[in-house]
Amino acid sequence: MSQGTTKRSRESLTPTPGLKKSKSSGLQANLLPMPTRPTAPGRVYVFGTGDCAQLGLGEDIISKKKPANLSALNDEQVVDIAAGGMHNMALTVDGKLWSWGVNDQRTLGRSGDEYTPLPVEGLDNVKIVKVACSDSLTVALTEDGFVYTWGTFRSADGILGHSKEKEVQALPTIVHGIHDIVDIATGTDHVLALDAKGVVYSWGNGQQMQLGRRIVPRRMLNGLTPESVGARGIAKVGAGSYHSFAIDKEGKGYSWGLNTYGQCGNENPRLENIPSVSPIDALRTKTFLDVKGGEHHTIALTQDGNLYGFGRSDSHQLGLGYIEQPGKEDPTSHKKAIRHPTLISGLPPIKAISVGDNHTLALTRSGDVYAWGYGEMLACGNGEEEDVEKPLKLTGQQIENCRILKVAAGGQHSVILAVLER
Repeated sequence: MSQGTTKRSRESLTPTPGLKKSKSSGLQANLLPMPTRPTAPGRVYVFGTGDCAQLGLGEDIISKKKPANLSALNDEQVVDIAAGGMHNMALTVDGKLWSWGVNDQRTLGRSGDEYTPLPVEGLDNVKIVKVACSDSLTVALTEDGFVYTWGTFRSADGILGHSKEKEVQALPTIVHGIHDIVDIATGTDHVLALDAKGVVYSWGNGQQMQLGRRIVPRRMLNGLTPESVGARGIAKVGAGSYHSFAIDKEGKGYSWGLNTYGQCGNENPRLENIPSVSPIDALRTKTFLDVKGGEHHTIALTQDGNLYGFGRSDSHQLGLGYIEQPGKEDPTSHKKAIRHPTLISGLPPIKAISVGDNHTLALTRSGDVYAWGYGEMLACGNGEEEDVEKPLKLTGQQIENCRILKVAAGGQHSVILAVLER
């Protein structure tokens, strides 16, 4: 994250189409609303592998097959959650953050026991409304539209740095050069931020074109400075590990970055990278609500509550089961990748999604959760160390009478926020 200014200030950017200046005040109309914090509190439950403190249940508990209550947070009025590769954040109703998990690159934003949820330090007078976790970095959005970050970015060669000046940032620090931010998203080692004018900024590691701009290898540190990706009229951003997404004000989807398995929605196998913001043509007739990616796959949520999957599929990341290949009768044969965005059938209407490295959690409008994908680390919560071929409803004794409010899929674990309903 750069602590300097961007090369192109927000004021110098071409205005978003459709924005008009008020004759009296000169202020632009039709700006995106400033972010608000969720208000409904619940209890945090965790499941999956916790040998690196991901579960927060203490160093003696290294796995959970089914959702288990993280009792250390029961009195904290948690309203939102986020999961990274091996660390987590919980946001409370008063805008404070609690963290647990791996702290090797200071991703927790605090000192102390990794296995126990503790408050993030250095945000005493700051109110957070949204938080996102990458592998080695955490990003927090304030109620007045500023972004704080801590940790570091990595590249294929190791630690890249937090900014040009700092290799690892131990405590939350503000990102200069961007403001009036309304949405954030993180990949494995990159960040997207959307401002109120509908302009998208990116920074971090750009080796797979996930920043939407070319980064010269000998000047990779240039990627640590937030810059516009060139998109206008955007209303929401999303990210996969090495690819990025944007949804415009009409609900149309765009992508860029790594496309080796068709995870950008581009079906041309020769296009291993999408270098700049490009429409997801295969779903051009759909209206998007959200789109998120894992390591090499993508899940898109449409306005009607349907999900579409595309990208890598060898661990059932897409929830599409086995697909019979042309000319073969063996029903167990399936494609390594499904490049054409395909409807994931058998689901009730979905309201929210969270995509881990190789598994997915889908929250229904009625408060149930369905999970699928890579199962060896128990992150799907079905109690089995096997891949989950198609969406399977999450169950468990501790959540038997609960309505799920939020879902967060990490690298090898999952987190949910639930409220008891009798």
